[in-house]
Amino acid sequence: MFVSDILSQKGTTIFTVVPATSVAEIAQQLSARRIGSVLVLDVAGSVAGIVSERDLVRALARHGAKALELEARQVMTRDVVTCDPDDSIDSVMQTMTEGRFRHIPVVRRGELLGLVSIGDVVKARLEETRHETEALKAYIVAG
Repeated sequence: MFVSDILSQKGTTIFTVVPATSVAEIAQQLSARRIGSVLVLDVAGSVAGIVSERDLVRALARHGAKALELEARQVMTRDVVTCDPDDSIDSVMQTMTEGRFRHIPVVRRGELLGLVSIGDVVKARLEETRHETEALKAYIVAG
């Protein structure tokens, strides 16, 4: 199974902000949309960073209530790891586990195609395992 399979099931809706978006607005969007991160896009539409719940917690720990007045550019993770739609789910799961992050943008030749969460990856992997189990059971019964 591949990242493209996840995107075909979940869709390609991506929530993004610009570098000047306030942390307060980002927190409101994360809460309202029940998501764990937003991508920060530069003027060209390329991924400049990502702001996750973890980034918000770090900003609050460092700046207290004044963190809400900061901008995305001040709290975002800049070195964003991306994946390709043709990457296997296993390789993306390994990348996310080793990097200790829960969201990965899907990019091909500079074009942002979607965002995959660890929940999406685990769900897809469980579905794949379920299909394999059913196929093995059918093989045993037919054998």
